[in-house]
Amino acid sequence: MLGCPKCGGPIIRRQRNYAQRLVFRAVYSCEECQRRVSRHRSFLAILHRYAECPRCGTRELSRLASKDRIDSTSANPLRRILKLLGCPLYHCTFCRMQFRDWRKRALNEAAHG
Repeated sequence: MLGCPKCGGPIIRRQRNYAQRLVFRAVYSCEECQRRVSRHRSFLAILHRYAECPRCGTRELSRLASKDRIDSTSANPLRRILKLLGCPLYHCTFCRMQFRDWRKRALNEAAHG
């Protein structure tokens, strides 16, 4: 995360309580507007509306026609089952990871919102 999604100000990582550790991978707060921003754990990603990178969590993805031999591929067993089901192959432009997901890519407006 680079900045606050509301005001664009700098964000810093905050300590999580025990309940937050179960649900969130990290919790941040903005230094300017005090808004809290959290990153959910990857097992909760199946509840999201759009496809997200399993490594970095971004929604800015490109779709690939075939597997790239250079970039890494997700070793998650669920992702391998999705390959058998014919789900599309996505590529994260930031961490260069390839993975399969049944959901659609987010539009640019939805990716930042």
